[in-house]
Parts: sequence; structure tokens; C-alpha cells
Amino acid sequence: MGTRDDPLIRGAKIAIKTSDNGSFKTQHNHIKEARRFVITLRDLGYGVKKWKNISNKHVGAVVKQWKINDLAPATIKEYLSGVRTVCRLYGNNCIHGENKDFGVENRTYVTNQDKSVPQEVYENVVSDLKSSSDIDKHRVAAQLQLERELGLRTEEACKFNPERAVFTDGRVFIQHGTKGGRERFINEISDKAGYAINYVKTVIDGNNLIPGHMTEKQWSGKYYRTIRAHGISKAACGASGHGCRHAYTQERYAKLTGFQPPCKFESKEDFKSNAEQIAGENWQKLDRDARQVLKAELGHGPDRDDVVSQYLGSV
Repeated sequence: MGTRDDPLIRGAKIAIKTSDNGSFKTQHNHIKEARRFVITLRDLGYGVKKWKNISNKHVGAVVKQWKINDLAPATIKEYLSGVRTVCRLYGNNCIHGENKDFGVENRTYVTNQDKSVPQEVYENVVSDLKSSSDIDKHRVAAQLQLERELGLRTEEACKFNPERAVFTDGRVFIQHGTKGGRERFINEISDKAGYAINYVKTVIDGNNLIPGHMTEKQWSGKYYRTIRAHGISKAACGASGHGCRHAYTQERYAKLTGFQPPCKFESKEDFKSNAEQIAGENWQKLDRDARQVLKAELGHGPDRDDVVSQYLGSV
């Protein structure tokens, strides 16, 4: 039986393409990741035919083989993301959520570099976009504000619908465009975040910010071209559009702890000195607690200390 006829590969394609989880690129990647998993699974002699029957035993055996084949931990984590996504789409929620349960390291080199979009640049770009007579530029501004004030990913921001996402108690439910289909709540909404949400209501086109005459892929291309043209790029300001999410994370960290994150200092020693001066011996607990909160708010698993350190810097 060839890979095209394999029931698991066929099932993965059907589930991912008919789901509302992720952009075209994300779906394409998840199909490739799931396919790689199935090929290795078959090479190991397993004949399971349904994703709902995939167990941690199957995943563990495949991961072990990937490690023997010298696949990088980052690559294995990407493949596991696709496997978990397909399993969840078939109602299989038994697969371990933490990579370390499969013996995959989460080590990532952290430079402690500040990758946030400078506040002045962000404000100037949003102001310029809103002064345009082009409604699409207003939608770009709305998307940037969601990324900066709520910490949304680009996909999550362009698919944001205030009528569906904002609950009567003020919480915001992030459901569409999430990574790996992981839904989450944002419980604390600042005044600026509230303004960003209300602004979306004035420029939304149907269910989200993607213009009705464009595909998601077309809008993504226009969005990135627009923000680059207005000054948000690594070449222009030292940060990409994703730097808005960095800025949100750093601002939330400062609010939760009372002191600035490590990436705002020349050295870890300078950070520790400042944190201790402000919070005393309690600074380490404040740091740990803030990182746990932020992992949940950003849509990352509880074991992803490496990811949140990319935004804040490490201690």
C-alpha cells in the first residue's frame, strides 16, 4: 500500500483541510508533519488505521526512531505538533501534551535580545495607516493593534471576530487561527486592548479582518507588505511584525512583576540587581509566576519556558 492510499495519511488530509484551525500554510505544514509520522510508524511495523486509536506508545516509538535518525529536537517538536493536531481533530486527547514526556528536550538558545517593535514606531505606523482613505490600511492598523494590545499571533488577529470572541464578563476567547488548535482565554483586558477590539468592529468585513474579495493567503501577503512599507521590519526598526507580540509580553510581564524583563538590560546581573531592588527577595517567585501566566495567555503549553524566554529573555 502506497502512502497515498494509507488511511492515516488520507484521514489527516481530510481532517486538517475541513477544519478551521490555522492558515493555509499551517494546514500544509501539519499535513506534512502527520505524513512523516505515519511513514515512520509504518516502517516500524505498526498497522493502526485510525487516528483515534493512536496512543502514546505509538508516538513514543516514532520519536525514539526519529532520535536514532538524528532529527533535531526542534524538528521533532514540529512533527509532534502536527500529530497532536490531527489526533485532537478525531477526538483523541490522550497524547501527552509535553514534549519532555517523549524525551524531547526543550532547550533553545536565548540571546536575551529585545525583539519588540519600539512603541514610538508602532504608534506612528498605526496613526499613518488610520489617516489613509484605503479601508484595507485601516484593517492592517486594526490587526496590528490586536497583536500589540492583546498579544495575538498574526493568524489569530486577522481571524478575530469581536462578536464571537468577547464574552459578557469581559474575557476574550481566542479560538480561530491558534497554533495547534489550542484555544485559550485572555482574562485581563487593558483599556488599550478594549479600544483595539472596538476598532475592529468599525472595519471588520463579515466574520473577520480578511477582506471578502481576498483569500487568507492574499491578505497575509498584503498585510506584511503594508507594514514593511510603513516601517515595521527588521531592517527599518529592528523588529518584524511579530515584535508587537513581544512588546505585549514585555509590558504584561512588567505589570505582573513590577519590574522590567531581562531583555531590557545589558546583562542578567543588571536585571537581577534591578529586580531585587524593586521586589526584594520575592523577585524570583514573581518572575516564575509571571512566566506561567504569560505562557497561558500567549497560547503555549506549560512546559514551554523556552518560548516565553524568547520574548522576555532568560534569568
